[in-house]
Amino acid sequence: MSITLFGTCRINGIPNHNNLNNLITYTHSTKEVIQFIKLLKGEIKIPSPYNRFCFRTGIINNTNIECSNKYNELFNNSNICVIEICSKKKYIHKDFYLHHLAIDKIYGHTHRTYSEIKDNYVKEIQSDEEIENDILEIRKMLYPKKIVIISHYNSILNGDHIKSRDVLINLLNHLCTKYNIPFVNPSDVLSNFTQEQVMQTDLGHYTKFGLKEFSNNMDNYLKSL
Repeated sequence: MSITLFGTCRINGIPNHNNLNNLITYTHSTKEVIQFIKLLKGEIKIPSPYNRFCFRTGIINNTNIECSNKYNELFNNSNICVIEICSKKKYIHKDFYLHHLAIDKIYGHTHRTYSEIKDNYVKEIQSDEEIENDILEIRKMLYPKKIVIISHYNSILNGDHIKSRDVLINLLNHLCTKYNIPFVNPSDVLSNFTQEQVMQTDLGHYTKFGLKEFSNNMDNYLKSL
């Protein structure tokens, strides 16, 4: 079993993955996933400087990412794709989907982003229909590989679910049920534990315990497919 991960550090502990997520990028929205798949399949080439600012590893290492034959082979040899969809936001400049680190001031990497991109990108929120169409396109693009879609953990803040996250999780659950796509909600997987046990206070990252429990559960689940 060889796995390609499309997602964030929250799924990085899943065993048997081919490390393409760390070599190139973490994805958040369906549009980022589609762009990454096209790159790995050799269907698109992303020119400079976008081959830095579309990819987490390029931004962090301040270097351009070139999709080599090695990366293409790793992807082709994988038989399962795990796709975490955790955001409806997309950041666009000249038809390229930027990684949020390129423009998100919280993480301290924006000083490396070219002013032309940083000052002129467009932020859009995806519609439900767009996400539905993207998921169907992703399934078609990855066939015959098996796919599993994962949502964000449905954290509670001040007594209520975070609205935007809750809405997206419910949408993904509905769409995966509609189209018979395997779906994993981490909140269900980790339901035997408190939020404080499994989520850090930023509500975006698992604790060491949470990551271990989730990764072990996913390992067993993927082996059963």
